[in-house]
Amino acid sequence: MFHLLHLLQFAAQADNVDGPARFAFAQLPSLFPFFKWVDGTWLAMAIKGTTWVFPLAETIHILALSVLLGSVFLIDLRLLGLAVKRWSPAQILDQVRPLMNWAVVIILITGALLFTAEAPKCFDNAAFGPKMIFLALALIFQYTLYPRVGSMRAGIPIWGRFLAVTSFGLWFAVAVCGRAIGFV
Repeated sequence: MFHLLHLLQFAAQADNVDGPARFAFAQLPSLFPFFKWVDGTWLAMAIKGTTWVFPLAETIHILALSVLLGSVFLIDLRLLGLAVKRWSPAQILDQVRPLMNWAVVIILITGALLFTAEAPKCFDNAAFGPKMIFLALALIFQYTLYPRVGSMRAGIPIWGRFLAVTSFGLWFAVAVCGRAIGFV
């Protein structure tokens, strides 16, 4: 995590002091009208006009992320042979899948609210772009390759360990980049 934070701090420092941060959406100025439009919507104004909506949305966002990561990491630890050895990965997935799916829905809704409230900040933030990329990759992975865990009722094939390591890496990157948004 230490190295990733240094990378994000490096990314936030542009060669030109007045230029956009590396990895920020500001590197693509044609996207600015969209960010400006989002910032001017009634929903953005409503969120900014209160003192409690943003912190509530952020709290729910983080709690849902905790549920998702806890569920995914439990399966990943089992795939790596480090935890819950009495249950197969498929049994764990069967138990936590509803939690994971609801957590993803809540994360996307609250994340959209948080983005809406701070669209211009997100436009020039060096951590927001990578977070969106890692989030897209993690969701694609989660709903395309990761369901193969459901077939692991007896043994864990070598590609199961690959699934675990990839899953850990993608979701960890999403969480670290999300946390870094406030600091870079």
